[in-house]
Amino acid sequence: MDEFNQRDVNECIEMLSRAEDPDDAFLAWQHLQKKYSNLSAIVALTKYERAVIPSSIKKYVAKEKKSLTPYFSTEKLYFLDDELVSGMYSMTEFKFSVDYTLAFDGNIATYINKLVRGEPLGEIQARVVELMDDILHDGLNFDFLFYMVENVKNVLATIDNQVPSKIEFWRSLNREFRRNLVSLQIFRSIDSDEYKRTCNPRPQFSYRQAARMAIDFAYDFYASEPGRKDILRFVLLQRTVLLHLIGMVKIQLSSGKGAKYKINEYFKYVHEVVGMYFDREAVIAHKYFSDRSNVKILEGIKKGNNKIGLLKKLDNIAWDIVSPRFMEKLILSGGDGRYFIPMFVTFDSKLHDLLAHHPIKGVIFNKKTGVFAPIPAINTRNYFSQHQVQEGIDHLHSEPMKHERRSRARHTRQSVNRLILREYRLLRALI
Repeated sequence: MDEFNQRDVNECIEMLSRAEDPDDAFLAWQHLQKKYSNLSAIVALTKYERAVIPSSIKKYVAKEKKSLTPYFSTEKLYFLDDELVSGMYSMTEFKFSVDYTLAFDGNIATYINKLVRGEPLGEIQARVVELMDDILHDGLNFDFLFYMVENVKNVLATIDNQVPSKIEFWRSLNREFRRNLVSLQIFRSIDSDEYKRTCNPRPQFSYRQAARMAIDFAYDFYASEPGRKDILRFVLLQRTVLLHLIGMVKIQLSSGKGAKYKINEYFKYVHEVVGMYFDREAVIAHKYFSDRSNVKILEGIKKGNNKIGLLKKLDNIAWDIVSPRFMEKLILSGGDGRYFIPMFVTFDSKLHDLLAHHPIKGVIFNKKTGVFAPIPAINTRNYFSQHQVQEGIDHLHSEPMKHERRSRARHTRQSVNRLILREYRLLRALI
């Protein structure tokens, strides 16, 4: 059974979207009447005194040169599942662990490689060294999974075919990518307790050990049967977002009409071309149509600009847009705790800006099946109603329109790629 098609679950989500304090969240969860034992939720509450994110992590959000973007809209998070709610009535304190792992973007991963190898970083060096010093001194958890996802484009040709042996697969990777993966394993092995005492970043792994771990990790992530299936599903999602993105830019450049006209053209594009509606991209599209400077990562794409490298640039932006969805996958894993709170480390101010356009108030998910629903801090229906385009979004979500989309063949990566090339040619003709 898909709980997210059940009326009481959707009513619970609606109540959580309006919840301001623990009593509101508790009442929303009681609405489920213990019928869905595998469901869990995390929700940000404005009227809640307990800040879940530790100060050792929160300081990266507050710094003048911001380097961390949390997935949730505030650090005041409340956790819900049937066991936790039942524990509220017990005589003993109910304790559980939360994983606060920092996800490094591709640039941070590359900087670490240079630090490990003793290579200069230029103007960014002081900022990188300060960040890494803080992370090691505070003993924070970190991973480079998003960096792995970003680089899947470099391994697609290999994993699309019969996957070679582990060593052959490793040798097929870009040389600089291999160097980065080994350096990340070396950095990961630094003992933070010793670093706190001595300020000496002494790795526990030799280069040979780190190389072996990097080889195993890369193979398991990309080329093992479960890893390959998972990553190819995510690639299809990213290609679909790229198709959305090309449509946004094409509609923006195609006329001088206002945001109301353009967002309705975007809804039409979603229905006729993409076949899949995404809340996050729709809100970003409307803000972009209202004023292109609202979405700084896109404002530089204008008529008369050089077309060389444009598709690559849009592809990279699409990877940035899907980064919250990668965080959502990590929430489902639970990490090393009962719950996982994802946070994204990057020095890219435009990426921080992009992620801020669709803040997330909470999530509700099934721990067994992985079915997942984010709860936006901005009620999308209200947002479009306030901007007088409710009729367009209602038409897109009407039963006949949804039935028509469902009746089409499901997209594959090949079919999406054909649409990307077709729509990109139309975009190039406008520039």
